[in-house]
Amino acid sequence: MKKLFLYLVLCTNFVFAEVKNVNINADILKNYQIIDIRTPSEWAQTGMIKGAIGISFYNENGSLNENFIQEVKNVSSNKPIAIVCRSGARSTKASALLDQNGVEVTNLTGGMNALLSQGYETTK
Repeated sequence: MKKLFLYLVLCTNFVFAEVKNVNINADILKNYQIIDIRTPSEWAQTGMIKGAIGISFYNENGSLNENFIQEVKNVSSNKPIAIVCRSGARSTKASALLDQNGVEVTNLTGGMNALLSQGYETTK
């Protein structure tokens, strides 16, 4: 039941969310505390942005990480938070969900695919 509720909240968030979207590039990364919401297998495959915090939005089995919102709320940073995923689709959903739960975030559009295509070198 909890999973169904989270899914319904996630679906309705797009109507009400007012999330800031920024095209990802290496220059803007220093302005944010980056949260990489991909899965551990994705982090292992491509590496992560230096200094990023990994908090998966979905578990490896495809289910929603029920602790996602709280884990993001627990992040302490002097910088604004930005969310990144592989392509930008997942981060759009996650950003909307966070916004609806009182967490101000920026969505990095294009995701890691765009950043890597620009020649960015990740940390393993």
